[in-house]
Amino acid sequence: MHLRDKAHGKAAADRGSSGRFFYVVFLPLAVAANLGLGLLILSYLRPNSWIGDLELSTGAFCCVVAGWLAAAAWSKSYWGAAMARQIATWRQIADAIFAWLEEAQLPADALQRLKRSLDEVVPHRTA
Repeated sequence: MHLRDKAHGKAAADRGSSGRFFYVVFLPLAVAANLGLGLLILSYLRPNSWIGDLELSTGAFCCVVAGWLAAAAWSKSYWGAAMARQIATWRQIADAIFAWLEEAQLPADALQRLKRSLDEVVPHRTA
């Protein structure tokens, strides 16, 4: 029985691409659209009245939204890389522990309890 292989298989199956579309396609398009709209509005400004001030605030708001979306993309990238490093480290630790368990002569019921514990920790997706 290779518990390590089963744990890695379930983790790989749990990873979905639901957020990938948002961060790869929609977010860059939203940043470009907001920044372009903001710069377009700001380039035609001649604030002489309250409507000009409203146009100025609209253009500034579009630039702020574009900056916020760009910061969200950077944050996702940064924390995703940090999380990937942590996962790689913990997988190495788990591999060492599982290799030791496979070499050790443990009773079958102890291995079954370990498997049940791992099944409780790793969420099962049904859809």
